[in-house]
Amino acid sequence: MAKLVKQKTAVIDRFTDPRWRLNNLYYITDENGQVVPFRMNWAQEELFEGLHSLNLILKARQLGMTTFIQLFCLDNCLWVPNTRAGVIAHNQDDAKVIFRDKVKFPYEHLPEGLRMTIPAKQDRAEELVFANNSSIRVATSMRSGTLQILHVSEYGKIAAKYPDKSREIRTGAFNAVHAGNRIFV
Repeated sequence: MAKLVKQKTAVIDRFTDPRWRLNNLYYITDENGQVVPFRMNWAQEELFEGLHSLNLILKARQLGMTTFIQLFCLDNCLWVPNTRAGVIAHNQDDAKVIFRDKVKFPYEHLPEGLRMTIPAKQDRAEELVFANNSSIRVATSMRSGTLQILHVSEYGKIAAKYPDKSREIRTGAFNAVHAGNRIFV
C-alpha cells in the first residue's frame, strides 16, 4: 500500500512540474519531418531557466524558440485555468502555420486521456478554447482582451516592414498583458 501511495505521489509531482510536462508530454515535427517527443535544447532550457515577465530573445534562426514558446503557451493553457495566450505574427498566413504546427499538432498528439480531461471546446484555424476556460489564439494584432502570455514573433520584421502594425503592437498588444504576466518578443 505504501508503495502504491509513493507511486501515485510521484505521478502527481511530475504532472505539477512544467519542466517535466514540457519534456515528456508533447510531440513535434522535427527538421526532418519526423514526429518526435519534444525535449528542450540548450537554448530553450536557458530561456526556461531565466523566464521573466518581459522576455526579449535576440537569436539566431533554428534554435526552436517559437516551438518552445508555443508549447509553453499551450502547457499553461492546459494546466492553469482561465489563461489567455496570444501569438502575433507578421502576417495571417504565418500566424496560421505557427498555430497549426506548433500548437494544434502538439495538442492533437497528447495522450487521449489528457485530451479528454482538458478538451478543446472550440477548435478553429486561429484559436483553441479549452474546457478549463483557457484559450490560445493567433492573429496579426491583439488589442482587445487581457492576456497572461503574449508572443510577438518576428517583431523586427514587423517593425521594418509594417511600422503602423509595430506601433499597434506597442500601444495595444503589450498593454493587453497585465503587469507580472509574460511577454515574449
